[in-house]
Amino acid sequence: METQEEKNKPNNIADINKGDNDEIEILIADYSKHDYCYKIIIVGNSGVGKTSISYRIKTGEFNAVSQPTLGFDYLSFYIKYKNKILKLEVWDTCGQEAYRSLIKSFFANSSLAIIVYAIDDLNSFNSIEEWVRQCKNECSPETKFFLIGNKADLDEDK
Repeated sequence: METQEEKNKPNNIADINKGDNDEIEILIADYSKHDYCYKIIIVGNSGVGKTSISYRIKTGEFNAVSQPTLGFDYLSFYIKYKNKILKLEVWDTCGQEAYRSLIKSFFANSSLAIIVYAIDDLNSFNSIEEWVRQCKNECSPETKFFLIGNKADLDEDK
């Protein structure tokens, strides 16, 4: 029989966005304890804006200038959702072909895989199928996928 606690646990990170957004509070402080932890990976070709998305998640600000990620970048933060503390771990991976074998280990135990392409880069759009295939091969069957078409500010270049 399922307990009330189990009923209130989001099945995965995608479930958090369902319902009333007033239930979500981004917490400033670090917490030594949390109720649940979700691993989020951001993948896509080099130059599609994965690091800008990661920076925006972390700071709430847009940074138009960033250096290519070598290997990976990691950030974590906490949110309060339905009176539970959730730790969100975001792994920003490199997109260069030469480093793709290095990021395989980051797929393991992911709750969410965010696949990013740039709307002004046809090659990155054409690579979506390969990123989806890699995610399906390396992630668990429960992992949810989101697709983001990034760089909407460059809409005239698409």
